[in-house]
Amino acid sequence: MVLAGSNGSGKTTLLRIAAGLYKPSRGKIEVYGLDPQRERLECRRALSMISHQAYLYDRLTAIETLRIWARLLDRPSADSDLMPLLASVGLERRPRLQVAGFSAGMRKRLTLLRTRLEQPRLLLLDEPFSALDVEGKRQVEDWIRDAREAGAAVIMASHAILRVSRLCDRAVLLERGQIVWRGDGEGLARRLGEQA
Repeated sequence: MVLAGSNGSGKTTLLRIAAGLYKPSRGKIEVYGLDPQRERLECRRALSMISHQAYLYDRLTAIETLRIWARLLDRPSADSDLMPLLASVGLERRPRLQVAGFSAGMRKRLTLLRTRLEQPRLLLLDEPFSALDVEGKRQVEDWIRDAREAGAAVIMASHAILRVSRLCDRAVLLERGQIVWRGDGEGLARRLGEQA
């Protein structure tokens, strides 16, 4: 599903409420029958959120970052297991470079790997294509398709309407925190037309 709307329409806020980062001012939200506020840990195990902020440690290298995530998630963490993952997002030539030296796009790619390791049931993506080059955007599209084929639900907030309309089966348009339109991706692209 894609959340569309102008800046300040409530897209990011809605994703953060679903992730348990914000408390709703009214109403109630459930993620797989769980309250993101009261059952935060159980809810967190079911979902992963990628936002504008990468939340990476600048002093760690790419391989060190991936190794920590793999160990926390009880995944294979040897360099021989992790190097193919770095290669899958184009970071294989920089495994020992500190994250402090990464561009915004490189940081986004490394953050995507965390989500791949988590294999969540629900992906919350806030502007997943921002800061990425053409190849990075293609990789994200492939990753979203793969996640959906594996059974994950994907909710993304994006201004890249034409791109996301091809990836989603449902869409909503928000204005001031309210849903003003519902439909599918193609309908959203038609509705927004030149704005896309």
